[in-house]
Amino acid sequence: MALTLAFVIAVGSIVWGTVAAARGRTMNMQEWSVGGRRFGTWLFWFLLVGETFTTFALLGASQAVFSNGAPGYYVLGTVVLTATVGYWLVPKIWRAGKSRGLVTMADYFSSRFDAPWFGALIAVFGIVALLLYTQVQLTGLSLILASLFGSGVPSLVYVVAGGVLVALFVLVGGMRSAAFTAIVKDILLILILLVIAVGAANAAGVHGLLGIFDAVKQTHPNGATLPGIHGAAATNTWWWMSFLLLTPLGTFALPHMFQVSYSAKDVATIRRNQVIQPLYSLFYVLIVMIALAALLALPKLTDKQANASLLIFVREKYPDWVIGLLGGAGILVALVPTAVLILTASSLLTRNIIGAVSPRWASSLTLTRIGVLVFTALSVLLVAHSNAKLLSIMSNVYSAVGQLAPALFFSMMWRRVTAVGLAAGAICGGLIVGVPSLGSLVTSALPPGTVVGLPALVVNVIVAVTVSLVTRPPSDLAADVGIGNSAPTEPDVVMADSLTR
Repeated sequence: MALTLAFVIAVGSIVWGTVAAARGRTMNMQEWSVGGRRFGTWLFWFLLVGETFTTFALLGASQAVFSNGAPGYYVLGTVVLTATVGYWLVPKIWRAGKSRGLVTMADYFSSRFDAPWFGALIAVFGIVALLLYTQVQLTGLSLILASLFGSGVPSLVYVVAGGVLVALFVLVGGMRSAAFTAIVKDILLILILLVIAVGAANAAGVHGLLGIFDAVKQTHPNGATLPGIHGAAATNTWWWMSFLLLTPLGTFALPHMFQVSYSAKDVATIRRNQVIQPLYSLFYVLIVMIALAALLALPKLTDKQANASLLIFVREKYPDWVIGLLGGAGILVALVPTAVLILTASSLLTRNIIGAVSPRWASSLTLTRIGVLVFTALSVLLVAHSNAKLLSIMSNVYSAVGQLAPALFFSMMWRRVTAVGLAAGAICGGLIVGVPSLGSLVTSALPPGTVVGLPALVVNVIVAVTVSLVTRPPSDLAADVGIGNSAPTEPDVVMADSLTR
């Protein structure tokens, strides 16, 4: 019953979202990639929230709390800090996209520095980060299905099935499919988390929700302090603060956040959403409570099962209908963000890598759809060859994508910054993150626990500023894309017109 209910909810929501997205729409590159730039307050809200409340929010956050206690509370601050940055940043991204007809993050950097080669480099960097992020979502999907409905079916089968569903509904409706399906996903997720949280105390064998915290204090005295239950450097104050700092800096450097930002109808829609976004972080409190209840109810759960702790808790302590609803919501939580990630990676490949070599392919919707199939297959292969914890994968994502943050912020604050300087900085920072020996060398000079992405970011900024000061700056017209957002030039108008035909 539970499995049937979960699949009926998930498949029904995806079909509804796909039909609603495609109905009455003529699909071109702009409509497919950024929803025609017409999303109003509610649709933009659900799409933006959909990129906040992912499988990492559901499983990674609960795993962090279950395994370590207080270190997992950092999730309560990420949405607030990200929205603060977004209130200033996203309107600038939107204006640049609207006035210049931009579709991808790499389009922005190509136009901002009048350097298609730099856009192609950003696209390559962004695709790597997106594939890592997709790995988080599909790993979460396999955990959700295997943990709730048994391990009789190999987890890879679940991942492949999820990949097929993602590919199908992205191919048809693009960004609009994700937005409409996100409506069901978020409403259902909130409702099921409330149901689970209300019954958590009883399932854990304590009296009242506050009793959960009292019982955890008795069984794990260090659970409410840093570095947490196990007292490891990997979850100490330095880790907590450095990861919390990297998150808002790296969030809007994720390429898919550019395309989500482009989809808004106007600046008022964006700012209204950034003001109310922090309220959504209150639902992380429910996840924290459920994770702590699971810690009490499942004391013998192994470290390898920590990613699935919330799911195992629900499977063992709740009736079938709750398991089915959580399963359906969980499938959508994995697939909706994955759809946007795959769509973005494919757009980057077509417009900014293939398009840089052969411009006639830059606006090919057919080629971009083929890219969806390619990146879906790559994502499945990544999951098949990885067994890392969700929190570790996510930390790597933000460490990597954080190296694009200087390019983003400098492009909107400093006219003198150059593409060569930013590329040099990103490469240096990326090497520190990506080469373990370099990362170890750098972090050895810092307090234990510091996330490698933070010192890499400092090196990145120093190199970017130094090289920019000795290289030729972009023209004032190019700089206006990020700083002044002036009226588009003739080629930009042509580009925008070509995308809407």
